[in-house]
Amino acid sequence: MSLPQDKKLILWGSEAKVSVKVKGFHLLKPSLRELAKAGWGSRTELVVFGASEPIDPPDFSVEAHYLGRLQDDVALALLYAAGDVLVVPSPQENFPQVASEAMACGLPVVAFGATGLPDIVEHQQNGYLAEPFAPESLARGIAWVLEDRGRWQSLSCRARQKAESEFALPIMAQRYADLYEEVCR
Repeated sequence: MSLPQDKKLILWGSEAKVSVKVKGFHLLKPSLRELAKAGWGSRTELVVFGASEPIDPPDFSVEAHYLGRLQDDVALALLYAAGDVLVVPSPQENFPQVASEAMACGLPVVAFGATGLPDIVEHQQNGYLAEPFAPESLARGIAWVLEDRGRWQSLSCRARQKAESEFALPIMAQRYADLYEEVCR
């Protein structure tokens, strides 16, 4: 599937079905409707990956593409590189891997400032933390990331820097080793 190059691409990903509440798809829908009401409807499109298209797809007020499960890390990295923002509207999430993966590819993340997301996203530094579980606030965050190209580039650079400095494999492996050593003492 080819994605439009003349629109801002909003990514949402989950291996779970879109009906699984823990991933926040039900909160994404009103957020995108708010975004469309604010004038972004014709300038953005949603790209859903991981989950398949539901039998009765919801109306987001923006066009939606369902990619299903991506088969390898290269396809995932290319998708992150094509995106303009990743939205993680999860009401329950410890450390969503999708957010750290996106940031490693320089993709700013918009999420609710709750659960484990504030450990990944630094508000207005590498993404945006919206008021917890408020779709209007999530919509404002998406617009804030998308509306200024210079801001987006700064967010993108800082997202990549955070991923390199805090989520790189050697750093995470050392943290686990330190934790195991501490627990065993």
